[in-house]
Amino acid sequence: MQLFWRRGYEAASLQELQQATGLSKSSLYQTYPSKQAWFEAAFSHYCRQRQAELLELLERSPSPLGYIRQRLLGVLDDQGVDGVPRGCMLVNVANEFSRRDPGVAQVVQRATEGFCQVFHEALRRAQASGELGAEADVEALGDYLQCVMSGLRTQVKSGLSAASIEATVRVVMRSLA
Repeated sequence: MQLFWRRGYEAASLQELQQATGLSKSSLYQTYPSKQAWFEAAFSHYCRQRQAELLELLERSPSPLGYIRQRLLGVLDDQGVDGVPRGCMLVNVANEFSRRDPGVAQVVQRATEGFCQVFHEALRRAQASGELGAEADVEALGDYLQCVMSGLRTQVKSGLSAASIEATVRVVMRSLA
């Protein structure tokens, strides 16, 4: 997963996959029939793991809107092993594959919907606690927040300053008030 996240599908070589997994070429292909199958398994694992992590963080958060703010600002903490931001694997995969591969496109769509659901849940909790008005459309706002998150990750990866990211997050949070 880390190799595909760092290098992308096209750039990750068979030799790198062997080195990363410690498996021989024959063992790699006995586990999954193709590089694409390895990639889809790694990407699906990333999405499940990340969604579970986000829900756990939401459970522990005393403030749903505080949780959202922290998640948005969390893009500033994304540093790869070489100090270069990796970006979100979901955003990276969506950009690399676009919709040219139906199997990957389905995984991207399900993952995007899953991350939107995390925001929907945070917003429902914000309504229940009075942090967000009852009239707010949590579905539309959750989808909006996922778009913002994807954009922020892309901006960080492209070198936008922390001050600019923080200013954007302030605007987003004001739009929820």
